[in-house]
Amino acid sequence: MSNHVSQTGYKPTKADLYGLFNHRFETDGGLMLDCYLIYEAEERETRDEPGCAASMELVFALVEGVDISEVLGDLAQTIEEEALRDLAEQIEDAALERGEA
Repeated sequence: MSNHVSQTGYKPTKADLYGLFNHRFETDGGLMLDCYLIYEAEERETRDEPGCAASMELVFALVEGVDISEVLGDLAQTIEEEALRDLAEQIEDAALERGEA
């Protein structure tokens, strides 16, 4: 788990955001959220461990620099899923550019 502290109304510093995946998310109402997430890479199954799929965990959802992540409810999961798809696409695009795919 992270050592990042998220509370509604908090204005995170650059140090708070360091190392987090940045994803811009637009709500159905047109509000742009500047989201910061923790990425957990896929862990392959072994004889001793069941493994797990890659995942994202929302840490901050900023509107004009202020965190509103605690009031997002189910929207947080939507943001996490979209950010994970976005990262997968970025990885695939980078592999194509390097001629690896």
